[in-house]
Amino acid sequence: MKTLLVEKNKIRANLETIKAKAGKAQVIAVLKANAYGLGLQEMAQLCREASIRRFAVTEPEDAVRLRDWGFGEEEIIVLRSTANADEIRQILQSGATATVGSYDAALALNGLAESEGMVCDVHIKVDTGMGRYGFLPTEIDRILSVYRYLTNLNVTGTYTHYANAFKSVKKTQLQLDAFLSVVEKIRAAGFEPGMLHASNSEAMFGCKTDNLDAVRIGSALGGRVIAKGDHGLQRTGRLQSEISEVRWLPTGCPVGYGSAFVTKHPTRVAIVPVGSADGYMVEKARSGFGFKECFRAACSAMLSFFRRRKYYVTINGKRVPVIGHVGVNHTAIDVTDVECAPGTVVQLDAAPLFVPASIPRQYID
Repeated sequence: MKTLLVEKNKIRANLETIKAKAGKAQVIAVLKANAYGLGLQEMAQLCREASIRRFAVTEPEDAVRLRDWGFGEEEIIVLRSTANADEIRQILQSGATATVGSYDAALALNGLAESEGMVCDVHIKVDTGMGRYGFLPTEIDRILSVYRYLTNLNVTGTYTHYANAFKSVKKTQLQLDAFLSVVEKIRAAGFEPGMLHASNSEAMFGCKTDNLDAVRIGSALGGRVIAKGDHGLQRTGRLQSEISEVRWLPTGCPVGYGSAFVTKHPTRVAIVPVGSADGYMVEKARSGFGFKECFRAACSAMLSFFRRRKYYVTINGKRVPVIGHVGVNHTAIDVTDVECAPGTVVQLDAAPLFVPASIPRQYID
């Protein structure tokens, strides 16, 4: 039996750390991707208990789910701009706040809202460098047209998204400057931009940019931010399984694909039926192939080779080394000096985001 353990006390502590860091800015809890694998419903409840009343999702159907689960008074912001009629209907059905990132999306949303006799709250998305959704800063006339002509849309916020907050304060500040320039143009035209937000987890903890009126926090909820340094966050999410088999291997015996590990002495080896398919030892894939990205990847691989970095699992509170490459469904560990047998419980650190939804979540204090 495989289970993902989620420690609620750590999440509660993270929420308090986040609120303190946000200062006067409101906290928008980003619960996309099943709340980064922590569980949408459960995380929404923990956020509610921490007096966080604004949620954000990327899928309109998640807004519907949250309403069905009883989260009727919280504001739910759908962060993905869409002109898809079915998705717009879900946004309207749930009473969520829509993102408007193009005039086409605004027209589609306004038309359906008008046909339903509704006025939909919206946040305008400005693309200052992410390149996915949003009006370009040069499209100020289109932004102002939302105010002037689309009477079934009520602008309650304006935001942007940082592309480099995890690695470049300078580029992040340039994005913020571009965003605030657009905001000033909206105000100069006589309109109100509403609540302003730009910072994500990495920006709030890794940069010194202005938090504005609100911050959007996702990965920090589980204590797993890319920003360097000790930010007082606690990592949560541990895969729990059991040893399936224990055996002795002689000196000189290879373990795992590629025979990267070879025993230097008689070794007692245990097999845990957990691997990459379960989210263990899975990292976000490198999708950039520019010179800098490739150079960093090469340097990282070289450092790992020379440092001989080891990975561990935990048995009865004791760290036990992983040996050989982690497989799709199996992990080998060296238990020569550990008392264990088939059925002994093993815990493995894993980012909840990559743990399949088919593995049940168990919430503990």
